[in-house]
Amino acid sequence: MGVRWAVLAVALSAGAQNGPDPTATLNRARDNVLAWRARLRNYTCVETVDRTYYRRERQEAPPPDCDRMMGERDRKAYKLVVEATDRLRLDVKVSQGSEIGSWAGASHFQEQNMAKLVRGPFGTGPFGTLLGEIFIQRGVNFEYAGQETVNGKAMLRYRFQVPAGSSHYMVDLDEGVTVTAYSGDIWIEPATCGLRRLEVRTAELPPRTGTCEAATTVDYAERPTGSGDYLLAQGSDLRLLLRDTREDDVKAVYTNCREFMGEAKLVAGPEDVTDEAAPKAAPAPIAPGLKVELALAAPIDSDTAAAGDRFEAQVKKDVRAADGTVAMRAGVKVRGRIVTMEHHLGQPPYFRFGLELEAVETAGGEAPIYAMPGKVKEVELLTSTRRDLQMKNPAVYMRPAGEPVQVMDVVIPSYSRRHVMRMGYAMSWMTGPGPME
Repeated sequence: MGVRWAVLAVALSAGAQNGPDPTATLNRARDNVLAWRARLRNYTCVETVDRTYYRRERQEAPPPDCDRMMGERDRKAYKLVVEATDRLRLDVKVSQGSEIGSWAGASHFQEQNMAKLVRGPFGTGPFGTLLGEIFIQRGVNFEYAGQETVNGKAMLRYRFQVPAGSSHYMVDLDEGVTVTAYSGDIWIEPATCGLRRLEVRTAELPPRTGTCEAATTVDYAERPTGSGDYLLAQGSDLRLLLRDTREDDVKAVYTNCREFMGEAKLVAGPEDVTDEAAPKAAPAPIAPGLKVELALAAPIDSDTAAAGDRFEAQVKKDVRAADGTVAMRAGVKVRGRIVTMEHHLGQPPYFRFGLELEAVETAGGEAPIYAMPGKVKEVELLTSTRRDLQMKNPAVYMRPAGEPVQVMDVVIPSYSRRHVMRMGYAMSWMTGPGPME
């Protein structure tokens, strides 16, 4: 059944009749967005996410209420200190009205809910779905806010409000989701009626979320493609103000956008991959109970690596089964994925690299490998600064809660800004019978 679109009317401020017609511009921009949204499901982009976690330099106990914290933030009444950073790299796509994703370069979109794939603060919607909702939902009110210059171009600015009853803005918690009202601004280039920027701010969030407010800024531009120009997000910035005074900043950049031929298939696990998506005669998984010694085939640099990137290693020596036969020859390539890339700047400071094995090179292609890490090599104390040499008694580092047992957690204590896991880094693994939780 078709949908009838009501004409978008905006309240005009004094002097609004000079220059472009605000109502006509908004309506044309809305039509452009909806036409683009219908085509967006055929596109996928690589999303690189850099997250920064802040605390106030001076703590206050108990923390102030949200109203006071938001006022202090707006006045820049305090200094923030970086506690930690991490990085993710994903493939993202709109499918069936929502954003889905996978680790970058994966053969399938594994997760319908991105929150199941990514731990920690993360936002979906900036790639496409949030913008469509603003123009589709009933009860969204627009107000013309005048002309501004953004990045050297004349823009028309509009304010909008979305009440809770019309909102699909959800905050995902362990015990479920909560829906919130939100408001914001959009900037439209009148010469092209193209949307250029979106800012969204939630209403005060419920105490059970542990958050006062979430604010998102998204920049858009047309990108030329073989089938015409697409309006795509260039990047987004999600800022969270937490009730304990901490703040999280989640910056995303979208690159390598390309046409996705056919609808994305959602799979929960290997058993759901159809013959159409995987070879019929796939090699059997590597047998369980084998000790595998690996050497990293290329460095992993904390400045550029991200959770979601692949890595390669080589088998250091022949791996023999219980009957003495060779199960894996020395030199064979093993492919894995980085699932954690963190830099913690607290006391003591450290880098955390989380590694997981995926496949082994075979004559028939690649065979799956399921393995748990053996003993991680003793931490390497860097020699780039004298302070590093003073770390004679490293602290005990706990694995992140909920991290799968097949992830090798490599923790490097260091005061340095950067760490590179060198080529040849030694790793020990023990193969298992199948996927492990």
